[in-house]
Amino acid sequence: MYKFQTKKMKNLIIKTAATISSLFSLSLLSTMPAIGGNEQYGENSFRPDSLKVTFYEIGLSNADLSNVFSVLNNPIGVESNIADPNAVNNLVTGVDANPGTYTHFYAVISNTYKVKGSSNGCYTKSGSYKLSNESYNYKTYFKDGIPDTCDGCTYDTDGYYAATSSLSDFGEAIITEQAYGVGNNGEPDFIGNYGPATPSTTISVGGVEVKSMNLYLTNSTNPYSYIAENTPLNEYPASSTRDRALYIGELSQSVTVEEGSKGIVQLYFDFSKGVGFDDDCDSIQFNSNYFDMSVITE
Repeated sequence: MYKFQTKKMKNLIIKTAATISSLFSLSLLSTMPAIGGNEQYGENSFRPDSLKVTFYEIGLSNADLSNVFSVLNNPIGVESNIADPNAVNNLVTGVDANPGTYTHFYAVISNTYKVKGSSNGCYTKSGSYKLSNESYNYKTYFKDGIPDTCDGCTYDTDGYYAATSSLSDFGEAIITEQAYGVGNNGEPDFIGNYGPATPSTTISVGGVEVKSMNLYLTNSTNPYSYIAENTPLNEYPASSTRDRALYIGELSQSVTVEEGSKGIVQLYFDFSKGVGFDDDCDSIQFNSNYFDMSVITE
C-alpha cells in the first residue's frame, strides 16, 4: 500500500518457531524498535476494525533478487488481518535457513486489500473500489502530529470512494491499488505510476533500518519484474494486469544467515491510525505505517 500508517502500538502478527538461530550477524532485538515518522491526511484517521492483506513472500535478498532467503514463501498467499494482533497464528509455520549474506529486504503482497472501520460518523462502504482521480479532499495534513492547514483551500489527492456517512452502507471495502496515481479513466496518468514509489512505510529488520525502499506494482506471473522507470505511458500495460506489489529496499547493514540457524521470527505492524476518511466522508486512503521483522536467537 502506497500510503500506510505508523505509530505507537505495534501489533505482533507473527511469533513462530523457525530454523534461524544466529541468523543475523548483527544485534537482534527481542523488543519493539524505535518508531519512525508519522503522516496523516485529514483530521479523521482511525485504526481499522480489520485490514486484510494477502502475503506471498517476505524475506531477505541481494540487490537484483537473484538470491533470496524467504521467511514466508506461499504461492497461494496467506491472508492476514494486520489490524488485529491476535488474528494470525500461522503466517509462517517453518523456515529453512538459506546461508549467505543479504543486503536487501523484500516482500511480495497482493495489491487488493480489505478494510473495515468507522470514525466520527464516517464508515467504510461495502463493495469493491479502485483508485479514483482527486477523490480524497482534506484541509489539514499532519506530520509527526503537527498540523499544516490549507488556508481557504483544500488538498485534492487520489483516493478510494469507499466511504459513507450512512450506517446502513457500512461494511468491508475491497480496494485495489491498480496504480499510484490515475486520471479520470482509472489508468496511470504519469510516468512512474507503477513505481518506483517511495512508500510511507518505515521498515526495519531486527532494528536495522531498511533504506532506499522502493515499491512497484507487478504481475503474479513474474512478481520480481517491474516496469522500467523511464517507460513511456503509451507503452504501459493496462492497470488490470497489476495484481502484485513488490517492496525492495537496501538494509543499512548487511545480514548474514548461518548454516543450521534457529530462532523465533517476529513480524510487527502498527495501524493505530492507519486509514483516513476525507473531509467529505466519501473517500478513504492510507496514512503512514510501521513494519518490523526481528529474529530472537536461542
